[in-house]
Amino acid sequence: MGLRRAAVVALASASFFMSYFSRLAWSIASAYSDLRPTLYQDGVVFALFFAGYVAVQIPAGLLSDRAGPAHIAAAALLGLAGASALSGAAPDMQVEYAASLAMGLSAGWIYPATVKLLSSEFGGGELPVAMGYYSLAWPLSVVVSGLALPAVSASLGWRWDYYMIAAASAALALAYLPIRRPAEGASAGRPRAWRASFGGGVAVASAAGFMFFAAYWIVALYAYRYFLSIGLNGYYAGLAYSATALLGVPATVVAGYIIRRIGVKRTLVAFEGIYGALVMALAAGPAAVFPDAAAMGFVRFVITPANSTAVSKIGGRSAGTAAGVANLFWQLSGAVSPPMASAVVAALGFKALWIFAGALSVASAAVYQALLDVE
Repeated sequence: MGLRRAAVVALASASFFMSYFSRLAWSIASAYSDLRPTLYQDGVVFALFFAGYVAVQIPAGLLSDRAGPAHIAAAALLGLAGASALSGAAPDMQVEYAASLAMGLSAGWIYPATVKLLSSEFGGGELPVAMGYYSLAWPLSVVVSGLALPAVSASLGWRWDYYMIAAASAALALAYLPIRRPAEGASAGRPRAWRASFGGGVAVASAAGFMFFAAYWIVALYAYRYFLSIGLNGYYAGLAYSATALLGVPATVVAGYIIRRIGVKRTLVAFEGIYGALVMALAAGPAAVFPDAAAMGFVRFVITPANSTAVSKIGGRSAGTAAGVANLFWQLSGAVSPPMASAVVAALGFKALWIFAGALSVASAAVYQALLDVE
């Protein structure tokens, strides 16, 4: 991998990092905010970001294929910078709501654009390796937010969380200037892009990913409460929760090599099945928590670059469109899984929840068996 291509991977990954880091910021900044938000208002902030993020997935993919992914990513980052600055300066919760929606509307363009950018730069066995390094952004965003944002909020004030996001996003947007060029897929035309969007491969990836991410969001939203319920104190519950992402850092580095060796489809089928079994194992109680959480973190973040590689290969020259359509359904799972999870916990308890979530991931692996060869 030459210097230029390494820089493209780093820039795409940093952009993906900002799209998730900005989503996580309010979960920490809220506790320090002088706006004194209620739990209900916190939920509105999260929901508005999510609504904006989902709404732009398909147009983001289409325009990334036709107008050039570097242009789209740079514009999205500039929008995220402006919205983040507004969030930091918000005088009341109404402005904070508007800023959160604007942040989601901006951040949502980044994933389809950066997936298209990498699929344009890399092919064959190089693509999954590039996707592995690119996907470092996801676990790192969880780890860094937990380490950096409380310190910044406590020392400088919560508004500086957003001012720093704004500055970093603007700097990344400028960094795209040297690599801007027309999208390789632009000549493919609108009919080809729409066929790629709604073809069988994208449908399989969308359906399977919806089930897998529903299981993931159940773990992300309810694991900490479960750890407390089985007797872990707040400190150890936090450590266990962090373990579900920490090993994602080395996992994303080796994921590309695993995918290149055994193939995209086999990786998805095997690792989503293993993840389902590990989620079910949470029901075993306190003795299994730490090793199980660590293993979940490793397996979970092998799946992330495998998903991105799959939609890139399925979409081909329309990879941005394919990524946008698939990610629309993947992210919609975040709206469906909380009410499902709360109903299961209320009726049957946490152990039943882990069996249910694990079964979703195993079902996702089964659906991926229908994926045609994308090796």
